[in-house]
Order: sequence, then C-alpha cells, then structure tokens
Amino acid sequence: MPGKNLTKNINVQAWNKFRRTFDSVVKCEESSFAKVGLPPQQFYVLSAIKLIHPPVTSTDVARWLDRNPNTITLIIDRMQKDGLVNRARNLKDRRACSLTITDKGQEMYEKALKPAGKLPGTVFSALSPEELTEFTTLLDKICENTYQMRNIKTKPGETSKISEKQ
Repeated sequence: MPGKNLTKNINVQAWNKFRRTFDSVVKCEESSFAKVGLPPQQFYVLSAIKLIHPPVTSTDVARWLDRNPNTITLIIDRMQKDGLVNRARNLKDRRACSLTITDKGQEMYEKALKPAGKLPGTVFSALSPEELTEFTTLLDKICENTYQMRNIKTKPGETSKISEKQ
C-alpha cells in the first residue's frame, strides 16, 4: 500500500518506494514458493548449481547469487540436511567441497519452476511492454551504479564457470 511522502527529498522518496516494492515482491515470492515447499533462497541455490560448470563450490554459488558466503553455507547446510544437495570433498583442494543436486533436490527444483516462471509475469503485468523495457533499462543503470560503488569488476552471474546447459 503506497504511503504518504514524509519528505520532499526525491532521492529519499524513491528509496522508500523502492524498498517497499522490494519487500512486497519478496513476500509474494515467498508465498508463491511456499506452495511447493521450497524457499526461494534454496531454489536460487539449486539454480546456481545447475548453471555453474562443475565442480561447483559454495563460494561459486555465493558469487553467482551476490550473497555473503557464510549465508550461502548456512542455506546449503540446511539443504544437505533436507537431502536436496550433496557435498563431496574436492580432491584437488581438500578445503573445498563440490556441490551436486540430489534426486530429491532435482524433483523439488522442477516443482518450483512453475511458480518461479509464473511470478515475474504476474508481478510485471501492471506494466506495458514499453514500460517494462524502460523499467529494465533503469534497473540496469541502478545496478551498474551499485557495482561501481562496491568496486565489483565481475558481475554476479557473469563467470567463466557458467554452464551452457539449463
């Protein structure tokens, strides 16, 4: 629900609307994925494992998703406990573990593909194709600016380990 502007500063107004929109979209995403029993964070970890060339480590997943490695490790711990992924020691680097998706993880991933594919169309149905194109362009500009602010040279999701298969 849009709120009253508490400031005349357009940057603060835009920031508040951006945060409210983001939070609302996350809640829609959580609700949509709850119907198949897989939290969105776990779906995105499974997606990353599928898209990155093996061997896939938790560090690779964290970079791909632009998340803190410790956070990803905790998510993977839970996923391993739930039987969605396996960890195997990397023979070349014994400190690293390679991640693979189990049959149960693959089944859950496939169940979650429907809500994952449907949600963007539902959320963005409020925009015309032209507005959606402009929105995407504006988000690209904001995202690029945040990467510059963070001094990121290799963008999340852009790695030589990206698999051609999906």
